[in-house]
Amino acid sequence: MNSANYIMADTAYKNGDFVTALKSFYTVLKEGGSDLEPGELGLLYYRIGNCLLKMYTFNEAAISYQKALEDTGFTQRSAAKVNLGKAQLGLGHYEDAVQSFNEALTDTTYAKPYQAQMGLGNAYTKLGMIVDAGTAYRNAALDERNPNPSKALMSLGSCFMALGRPEDAIESYNAIFEFDPSQLVAQKAYESLGQAFCAAGHYPEALDAFSRALEPGGFTLSGAAQADYHKALQVLHESKAFSPENLAGFDAQELGVVNPELEPTVGADGNEVYGAGNVPTANDTGFFDVAESDLVRLSKKQMRGQRKLKHTGLKVILTIIILLILVLGTAVFGYIQGFGWPTQETVIEEIFAANAAGTDTTRYWIATSDEEIKVIERIMDMVAPTASVDIVFLERGMTESEALVAANLNEGGTVHYQVFLEREGIGWKISSIDLYFASNQ
Repeated sequence: MNSANYIMADTAYKNGDFVTALKSFYTVLKEGGSDLEPGELGLLYYRIGNCLLKMYTFNEAAISYQKALEDTGFTQRSAAKVNLGKAQLGLGHYEDAVQSFNEALTDTTYAKPYQAQMGLGNAYTKLGMIVDAGTAYRNAALDERNPNPSKALMSLGSCFMALGRPEDAIESYNAIFEFDPSQLVAQKAYESLGQAFCAAGHYPEALDAFSRALEPGGFTLSGAAQADYHKALQVLHESKAFSPENLAGFDAQELGVVNPELEPTVGADGNEVYGAGNVPTANDTGFFDVAESDLVRLSKKQMRGQRKLKHTGLKVILTIIILLILVLGTAVFGYIQGFGWPTQETVIEEIFAANAAGTDTTRYWIATSDEEIKVIERIMDMVAPTASVDIVFLERGMTESEALVAANLNEGGTVHYQVFLEREGIGWKISSIDLYFASNQ
């Protein structure tokens, strides 16, 4: 394949211009596909599949890899099977992905088995098979040919946390620093390490890890990590082993950290609340401050319009007006208190059910742009299909709400997620989902 179109496609491919490369590869296929030598057709389909995979066009990518594997002269078969597995992951065909990754691992000559192990870990995670996922990530981390063991160790630590083994997660996260990670990877590792220390009850070490994550700047703790930070701070303050002066490097205002000098109050739902919060009360709206004189003026206006109205009719009208005010008042009060339709509970239960069924979940998200949808897909990749979910705690707000969800895995065990929601119209949609570890319960 030395045609001008193939050289153009190969150059664009190596430069990361996959759209141009894809067009040129298709031109080569159209012009001389039947004249290609054994192995060349497979290589062409393999390159086409890679372009499509980079463009998140998973179905067409999977078809291209399957066509590449039909060419018996094609030699990069294990690499094609790994990429086929990635496309199947994107399509939600997790069992097929497991098979593709395992087939690649049977080839002892394959130079990059760690890629198959990472894919296998992702597929098992989506299937809720956390133990198998952890085994795959461990194998990827131990592979000496793996140029990026930090990613495998991070995923392995997440598996240990999901299995309720924070001490093992600590070992996994600590191992990342032996490979000279980039600043961002190190910050994420310290964040996860802080959560693992918190889950294990090592609160001073947790605070130290969180401070290291924030030290270089430009990094914000996730919602779940901030919750762990709050817990560590509260526990140490209550044990008299900590004072605000110990918090070197932390910006309490920026983090939204609870002031340790404030005592929590108990909200209407029985949960501890620090401070007054920003949810207005019914009195703040002025809606319930309707004066009697206003009602009188309103009734006089009705009387002028309908002079023949009998006294009993006036009473009916006034009663209706008052009822409308009460109904509208109740609606406003409910809106302020976080109620709406669909409710937070409905949206949460339906998105987990849709994820378990492998159907589209984007309609439950507040996001709309293509770029945001890609972020959503990456988030949902970390949400394992579940047999059922229980909403452990729901904190309603007027425009934002937060829930703790216990997801019951298909193979047994429970994983907790922190779900953030935003108001859309009178209802709710999801803005983010984070893993929520045992230390937060």
